[in-house]
Amino acid sequence: ASSNSATPPEPADVREELVAERNNTTAEGTLEKVDSDPHVQLRGRCSWTLSLPVNGSVDVVPLSPDSADALAEQICRGLTCGGVYHVNKTSALANATCFRDCLYKDHRLLNCSLSVRSDCVVVTAAVCGHHAVRLVGGVDRCAGRVEVWSESSWGTVCDDQWDLRDAHVVCAQLGCGYALNVTGQGGSFPAGRGRVLLDELNCTGNEQNLWECPAVGKEDTDCGHKEDAGVICSEMRDIRLSGGLDRCAGKLEVHRNGSWGTVCDNCWNVRMASMVCSMLQCGTEPQNFTRFYPPLRHNNGPLYYYMCNTAEQSLWKCKEFVNRSHLCVGFKASGVICKGSLGFLTASTADPNKMTSLTTAPPTAAVGGAIIPPELLFSMSVSLLLLLLLIISTVLCCHYRKRHAFLLQQRNTNSRLSSGFHQTKHEDTVDLVKVTNSQEQTSGQ
Repeated sequence: ASSNSATPPEPADVREELVAERNNTTAEGTLEKVDSDPHVQLRGRCSWTLSLPVNGSVDVVPLSPDSADALAEQICRGLTCGGVYHVNKTSALANATCFRDCLYKDHRLLNCSLSVRSDCVVVTAAVCGHHAVRLVGGVDRCAGRVEVWSESSWGTVCDDQWDLRDAHVVCAQLGCGYALNVTGQGGSFPAGRGRVLLDELNCTGNEQNLWECPAVGKEDTDCGHKEDAGVICSEMRDIRLSGGLDRCAGKLEVHRNGSWGTVCDNCWNVRMASMVCSMLQCGTEPQNFTRFYPPLRHNNGPLYYYMCNTAEQSLWKCKEFVNRSHLCVGFKASGVICKGSLGFLTASTADPNKMTSLTTAPPTAAVGGAIIPPELLFSMSVSLLLLLLLIISTVLCCHYRKRHAFLLQQRNTNSRLSSGFHQTKHEDTVDLVKVTNSQEQTSGQ
């Protein structure tokens, strides 16, 4: 209710009375003075909120509930931003001084009436129709068919003269970086419905929305929905599995900023692999997500690491780290084979002349019921080979040492025999001389 007097005063008198009331001492004991009319504060070309300068600061602007929607429409039209797309409102304090029946001009609310009410509202944010744009039919909010808002409904954009400059306006408006690629008739995004609102756009790329670009309006367009324009922005987030026999198996790759990177398998687990299969519409159960042989290698692109809680249903909801080298040192790329997939294509090692064989799990061996990974098998084989070489070397070394000792002993023996023979011969010669001398002495006698 407004005033309880039998003859309500003129709106100007009410305004003066309530402004004076607002200038009285508040509960905190400070003076609150209305310096000027409420202002329209722009948060973008076609988004805004209201504020009231008070004592050098800014206060909210309570509005009567029956006039808030009409005022929002008036402001959006005055900003040449089309009609209202969305308005966020909250309740004002009880018995607040509310503004109503205002006129918008030059970012100000003029000629407002004031009343004290208990059901006033505060506009916290308003978005006009020309600020509203979306991309539909893609894997992410930064890729898809372009749709704009007009007269309480969504409509599409014709692909006639649609190029990267036009698309850049959309990507920038959505906070999706810049345009990587544009699509049109025969593109990868499905056709839309409703009206075709813009045709033959000729943007420079610096506009804040498509409505600022020179174009043919909906009344003069000759386009159908088979010619709906689309765009892929640089901030599009996407995933794919590469290197498998179908799209449901392979090394996990993540798209961002126009390039594809890989995911470190540090802390990679079955829950995260299940997320990937679900996001790719390959079921929810991974057949294999680890121990790939040969190991999956990283690309030359960015390195991603994800930390997920049990509540997340999508990889994009997890905490993401990019190019944190300490999280990826010594780790390979992540991959997954979703249940029902054909798996990987690997070369056969049995016969190089035979056709390649299909594998959906890495080769393993069972010892006592336990599965031994191929890396451990390789290490064990190398260790056994080195042990065998050590044993052979030891045996050969012992053999050659014995042979060397035998030859040395034989040579020493031969040397001693030769020395004994010469000594015997000398003794025989001495004895012969003695015998000869004895014979001569006998005959002389």
